Amino acid sequence: MAIKRFFDDDNFSRMQSDLNFLLKTINNSNGEFYLALRDNGFNFYYKGNSLAKVSFENPQKGYTVQIHKKFFSDTRADKDTRFSMSKKDLAGGYVSLAVKSDQLQPLFQKKYLDEFCSRIKAVNNGEEITFEQMIITDNMDREDLVIIDRQVTDEQLRLKRMDLLALKQVESRKFGFLVIEVKLGNSPELSEKVAEQLDFYVSHIRNQFYEYKYCYEKNYCQQKKLGLFSKPSYERIEIMPQISGCVVVVGYSGVAQAQINNLKRLHPALSVKRLKLDL
Repeated sequence: MAIKRFFDDDNFSRMQSDLNFLLKTINNSNGEFYLALRDNGFNFYYKGNSLAKVSFENPQKGYTVQIHKKFFSDTRADKDTRFSMSKKDLAGGYVSLAVKSDQLQPLFQKKYLDEFCSRIKAVNNGEEITFEQMIITDNMDREDLVIIDRQVTDEQLRLKRMDLLALKQVESRKFGFLVIEVKLGNSPELSEKVAEQLDFYVSHIRNQFYEYKYCYEKNYCQQKKLGLFSKPSYERIEIMPQISGCVVVVGYSGVAQAQINNLKRLHPALSVKRLKLDL
């Protein structure tokens, strides 16, 4: 399978039972926390930044949790002996924790999460990441659009990643794919490159349509059952072979407008949206 961003039945049941507490935290966060389903686990985000990657192991072993050292080292969670015994250093500045099912809630308890989040705020990993999260948050609870995934890649894309992938309503219960690329107004990529990126991603999904359709129909259904969004109201949807793309431009309006005008001149069919703050 080229892309798998959903859980097997056994892991889905474990998600419902072992991580119900975390789902409640996410659902009560007004969009600050975000959970993205992956093949063998999930990514847990805070304000667009990856807080933790959680992978399913066999039921006896529990879970593997990876957190960046910048967010974990010398925190109270780091000093908690329940986790320090299994801690391993990984390449890229991450630590890996072997966590039993009954240790997940202690690891992601409020006082530890608050400390992780404080570290993330201090690092500030980038404006585009922040704006991606704003787009997700500001489009929650829409019947006609659901942002189904972020940082989307597959076996063929390898190092390439779509910023956001949305499902846009075509008619009742039927949706098409919408690829969203987020660019700062002063980004050098806001030129020919972003148009090429978007065309590439749209063509890629079109060529792999039935793989993506199967993946995200299941992904939608599981997210819905987990309560990760209340709307659309449909328990199940059908994804149609209607695939489009959109560039969302944020910030630096003076510089951005000239680049947007040039982009529209060269690519008149390209959908370009300006994200403005409503003050």
